[in-house]
Amino acid sequence: MLVAHNERSLATLPSIVKRFCKLAINKALAKQSEAAEEKSVMPLSQIEITGCKDCTLISSVFISEIPHTSLEEVYAAVLAYFDAIPVSMKKHFGVEAKRTRLNDAESSVVYRRSTFNGSGVPATVNNIVCSDLTASHGMVHIDAVMEDPLHPVSELASSQYGICGLTITPRKEPVTGKTASVTMRWVVVYRYNMLPCDPAVKEDLEIVRPILNGDLITASVCTFIQQKQSATKATEAS
Repeated sequence: MLVAHNERSLATLPSIVKRFCKLAINKALAKQSEAAEEKSVMPLSQIEITGCKDCTLISSVFISEIPHTSLEEVYAAVLAYFDAIPVSMKKHFGVEAKRTRLNDAESSVVYRRSTFNGSGVPATVNNIVCSDLTASHGMVHIDAVMEDPLHPVSELASSQYGICGLTITPRKEPVTGKTASVTMRWVVVYRYNMLPCDPAVKEDLEIVRPILNGDLITASVCTFIQQKQSATKATEAS
């Protein structure tokens, strides 16, 4: 199951993320005055709340350009961001986040259980984490497993899941072919087993807003790249 899920993610995620980001860009452009000169909407951050029959979906699209770096550097920075989520959640939001690996540690696909307690809505989620780096792009997909008899998660939990898809693609200089910047596209969906009018949803949204709007990942990625580039320069100078 995990291998098949990984293959499906690698094959479909880039186009899915691109489609959602295009919709977000078109929506942002549509809000610009028709009489005004069209302006760039980058960086772009959109958060939407959708009320369903018995739940609430909070979705986010974030797009940003990261200059003066490489695809490989940004990919390493993105992986470091996800690895450090438990530390970041505690530091910035007062949330205790714990992870337990549910499959073989040697597997290239990660299947784990994440629990979040403290501020906001508590959550327990089983996630499959897939990632890949090619010459044309990098990607990370964190999906939720809703039904697993060996590792069940209560359907009555207040927060049912959080999933995300992220891609990074280089933008090349037309003359030199060198990477001018790297475009990061990030799509997130949180599901709550509560209606939008529930105060707990609003409270949790305020807690996770820096995640949804891209502030946390941008700060983490840029800090990682700056530290790596500084270390490289120091090594070259010595």
